[in-house]
Amino acid sequence: MFKDILKPLLTYGFGNVAQTALSFLLLPLYLRFFEPSEYGIISLLLVVSSLLSMFANTGITSGLYRIYYEIDEVGRKKLVGTAWFWYLLVAGFIGIALYVFSVSISQSLFQSVDYSHIIQVVSGYFVFSMLRIVPFNILRMEKKPGLFVGLSLLSFAIDLSLKLYFIVSLRRGIAGYFESSLITNFLVLCLIVPFIKKYVSFSTDISYLKQLLRLGFPFVFLTISVWTLEFSDRLILNHFSGEAAVGIYSLAYRFANLFVVFLLSPSSLFWQPYFFSYNAEKTREEVKSLLNRSLRYFFVISCFLYLIISLGSGDVLRIFTSLFGAKEEYLQSVSIIPLLTLGPFFYILSRQASNALLVAKKPEFTAIASCVAAALNVGLNFIFIPMLGTVGAAITTALAYILLDVICYWWAYRVWPVNHDWKGISLTLFFMAAAFMVSWQIDIKQPWISLFVRVASGVSIFGLGTWFISNIFTSDERQKFITYVSYRRKEFIKGLVSRF
Repeated sequence: MFKDILKPLLTYGFGNVAQTALSFLLLPLYLRFFEPSEYGIISLLLVVSSLLSMFANTGITSGLYRIYYEIDEVGRKKLVGTAWFWYLLVAGFIGIALYVFSVSISQSLFQSVDYSHIIQVVSGYFVFSMLRIVPFNILRMEKKPGLFVGLSLLSFAIDLSLKLYFIVSLRRGIAGYFESSLITNFLVLCLIVPFIKKYVSFSTDISYLKQLLRLGFPFVFLTISVWTLEFSDRLILNHFSGEAAVGIYSLAYRFANLFVVFLLSPSSLFWQPYFFSYNAEKTREEVKSLLNRSLRYFFVISCFLYLIISLGSGDVLRIFTSLFGAKEEYLQSVSIIPLLTLGPFFYILSRQASNALLVAKKPEFTAIASCVAAALNVGLNFIFIPMLGTVGAAITTALAYILLDVICYWWAYRVWPVNHDWKGISLTLFFMAAAFMVSWQIDIKQPWISLFVRVASGVSIFGLGTWFISNIFTSDERQKFITYVSYRRKEFIKGLVSRF
């Protein structure tokens, strides 16, 4: 299992990490060329785009994964063609509506018609971004991580070049941000089609569409709930505090989103194809054992990543301010990054419960749990945001995701029980909290030194406590891990020696 998981995880992880490393070249540019209010406007338009994409998706992608491995090759081609036609139809309709009603949307969001042209550009960006979904998911389902990552990196390289040209050279501002994204999505869509056309039959099958919608429909509520958890606070924050507060909050969210980039996205890219193909071949008890192990592994990795992001982001922002001329107003986001990072931290843990519910063909339970958490989030936002502003929005996000975990695992245990090691997980969580609190108190004025000392301190305290005290890993797992690390070290040294 470890090898089967590690290789695609590293491949997808490399792609996401490489894109993230490169995207940070753009972040100082944004913080220098955009005022917090302008950064907030970009964020709000992306929020609207993500909301519309949920309605266009209608859970089709989740249904696609559930059916794909249970039918023959001819059926798969028809299934993919049907899904792609759905995206073309619905995304086209929504894109036209965005274009036609751009003036009204601009007035509603920003109390001004000045952004209607930008919303028209967003309409094109939205259509082409939706049409990319099926081709990239085909590469995932056919287990071609190298091609997926290569095309993703190419997409980012095109976008990076165009953004530098439109924002820095042409000074197109907010419009340039979305114009470059529109062109990128169109070019990448043209490039990816030759690689996936052999997996697609350009025809539709109503019976497949009905199955996709039936399996995917519960995920509409789940997706809307996740969108509410992630983005609704920005709309409420905009109402009470304005676009500048949204810009500062969005920057903090971008750092918290490193959790998604480094772990949640790469693990999601390979985990669904791996898990459901495993589920189709193995016994019920073997699948439960896989879910038990995967939760523990993901949890420990998540703790390490949480500490790195929450302890290091503040110093990175101070470096941006001192070296790249980023506006000092953005430093207000430092205090809310640890709170916001708890969102994706707890969300990735809920995935294993969701997988158990999907195996039991009860995805509606995950949707209900998400709706409850989203409702709590919205309600608390109207209470906390007027009082605490961005801090209040971050607190409500963390609380909502914790509630989502509790409900999902409670329901999963009732309908498809897996015996997770909650004692070991709780003790490990205690060590993560202790490592954070100790390292957060470190106060060093020089940001480079502070970055290294804080992160090293937090990771060391947590790692030692988890390895020697928490017992979250069995003795056999520890030995396998030591053996694997030793083997990789010898292979690395051997390869190094052979080169010289």
